[in-house]
Amino acid sequence: MRQAPLAAPRVPDETASRPRPSRASLFRFLALVGVAASLSLAGPVAAQEEEDDTSSDESTDTSDATTTRVNKTTGSAPMPADFSGSLQIVRGPATANGGATPGSAPEIFPEASRVFMSVRDTDPVPIETARRGGPWLCSSGQCSTTLGDAGQSRVGDDMLRSIKLQTPTLPLPLTIWGRLDEQGRRTLDFDPVLLGRRDYRHVCAYPPIAPNDKTGPRKVEKAPLCRDDVPVPPLPDSAEVLLGMQWPKQSEMADFRYLAIVDSCGNARVQPFQRTFTVPVFEVASGGCGKADGKVLRIFPSGGWLRVTAFNLDNTAAGTVVNATYRVSVPPLENLVESNPARMLFPDPQLEDLKVDCGPAMRRPSGFPSAPPSSPSAPPPGVRPLQAAAAPPPDAAPKAAAPREPEASGVAPKAAPNPADKPAVQAAAKKPGPAPKTSPVAPRTSPMGPPRPSLPMKASAPAGPGPQPLAHMSLVIAPEPLRQGVCRVRLSGSTKGRLVAPLALYVSLTRTDRTSNGAPIELLNDHKWIVTPNSAEFQLPPLAENFDGDSRLRLAVYSDPLNTDGKVVLVSDATRVAASLRSGGEATPEAARRLIGSATIHSVPLCGESNFETLEAAGSCLRAYLTIPAMLATLQITRAPWLERPLVTRSVLSAVGVALAVDSYDPVRRRAFPIAGQLGGSIQQLGDGRVGLLGYLGVAPTIPVLGDGGNTTSFGFLAGLGLSYITNESGPDEGLKPAAFLSVVVQVGQATPQVSSSGRAVFGTYQGE
Repeated sequence: MRQAPLAAPRVPDETASRPRPSRASLFRFLALVGVAASLSLAGPVAAQEEEDDTSSDESTDTSDATTTRVNKTTGSAPMPADFSGSLQIVRGPATANGGATPGSAPEIFPEASRVFMSVRDTDPVPIETARRGGPWLCSSGQCSTTLGDAGQSRVGDDMLRSIKLQTPTLPLPLTIWGRLDEQGRRTLDFDPVLLGRRDYRHVCAYPPIAPNDKTGPRKVEKAPLCRDDVPVPPLPDSAEVLLGMQWPKQSEMADFRYLAIVDSCGNARVQPFQRTFTVPVFEVASGGCGKADGKVLRIFPSGGWLRVTAFNLDNTAAGTVVNATYRVSVPPLENLVESNPARMLFPDPQLEDLKVDCGPAMRRPSGFPSAPPSSPSAPPPGVRPLQAAAAPPPDAAPKAAAPREPEASGVAPKAAPNPADKPAVQAAAKKPGPAPKTSPVAPRTSPMGPPRPSLPMKASAPAGPGPQPLAHMSLVIAPEPLRQGVCRVRLSGSTKGRLVAPLALYVSLTRTDRTSNGAPIELLNDHKWIVTPNSAEFQLPPLAENFDGDSRLRLAVYSDPLNTDGKVVLVSDATRVAASLRSGGEATPEAARRLIGSATIHSVPLCGESNFETLEAAGSCLRAYLTIPAMLATLQITRAPWLERPLVTRSVLSAVGVALAVDSYDPVRRRAFPIAGQLGGSIQQLGDGRVGLLGYLGVAPTIPVLGDGGNTTSFGFLAGLGLSYITNESGPDEGLKPAAFLSVVVQVGQATPQVSSSGRAVFGTYQGE
């Protein structure tokens, strides 16, 4: 009775009036229904499989202390993350075998509250807020700590891939450790202890958490923002040591966000997480850690260790893992065991440090000269114990009155400011303190670069004669100092005080205006120059053979890094010779030499000074020399035209005399100006038994015949005015008369007198080839 009102019986009535579908349409309809049914069943099955995978991940996380799975999957297979070899792991859900009790919040990285922390390239406020007890993923105590390998582990040590060195003069960082030797071991190529240190005083770091904040959970809504000061420009000899690291490959796909690197001295550096990353460190030459400041991490020449932690603040990285910590061993940066230790790096000499000098030797008092803290030649800490003023350490505050050594041990750190005083901390973070007012210091020139035009001339080269830098310039000097052997090449500057090991250089002195079989003539027999703090001069020997007064020489100083007598390598040579030093390439030292300083020396007779001066300062100089004019034909007025006749007398080979000639000489072209002035006298043959004594002041436009080697023999004209005293055999004939003449002359002169062994000067001789 109740089924009567249903609409089922009406359907056939309505469909009966419609046209009946065909058999093909019916088959298509049934196929669509089957596809829809299969799709509806696939959803629950996939959801069930995903739920099973998630539950299996959680069970794996709670049972295995070193292996977990990343939540993100590729296709249907999850990516495993292996944390074997880690020092400790912090997990999100509380576990029974955890190292921490429920309710106590772990730190974002080990001992985060006890260290000075600097944050780089990311927002420091959330990190500092979580470190001080603010809200983060584990702040409510639901996380636990699982301890791993307490000692050294191979996985952690493999994170350190290389140790590099960066200086302002290197285009790319130099690898000093990390190359593989023949046995496949990483070796130390260079010891950086002799280089200067980079300044890190501008870095802002958060102090440790005060002890009174440990009494209970402290909720911090916002932490102060720590901003860096203006960095000090790096000095040419300053070096920055960089640790190249790589996160373990078995866990590199974990979704970490931050990295914390902590040294053994209480300093931490936090930066964004990257699979491969670099960390700047400061090598402490001697002593202990000193006062921690968080500005830069410390390492030691004898080796040490770092702790590297990858962590998150808002969510887990891999499964339940919040952070993972590895212990990384840092190898020694000095080799005191092997018989052939790594060579030490030394800064490149600057323009004003490498000089050539022919003046009197200056003896300095005993002890090392003091260097101001801003000097690029200031030695590294621990190398110069006799230095009066040491370089400021990186942890010295800008307002510190007296600098101190960063590695000074035994100094108790001062109490950190109370973070409870939030306005005070914010004020201290925003304004670290007024910097001392200092007078501006002009920047120094870059190593072996051209002198800056803004500097005065005295900063690069003296205006007068004196020591000149080997800055690839042209110098002028008289030949006498070179003949006497009083010239020398000197390495000046206080940087040579760091040479605890010898530095090998190579010196060459060649004559370039003449050649031997097409090659320049080498004037030195011994080219080796071993530089030590007490012996930093190379004496040039007396030049006699293949040298005359008018010569052009080239003085060059090369680095000699493969010399077996040297144990120091310049920074610019290290990149080229690293492989040769490791493979025993000392057999061909000439292949590794590099030009570091040179000068073209023009020895100018009677024009150069007793010491070097630049060609720009010397210019074309005036020289005076003796010459012997022989008059071939003379047109001369011997009488006053208003008194006597005849007025003009003509004769051949009428006079021979001696004159002091003055002309202008170009030391580069080695050519004199064709017009010279003369002050001289001559004996005249006037005929009829008369003899004239002529004193004149004349001008001689000449054509040089022999001009090399200081010879001034020339052919030309001589015109002059003077006084003539005429006599005959019996006595005075005409007496003193005014005279004017024009003669064709040959003049024989020597601008460079050759000194014989007897000490007598020989004039008018030419001793060249």
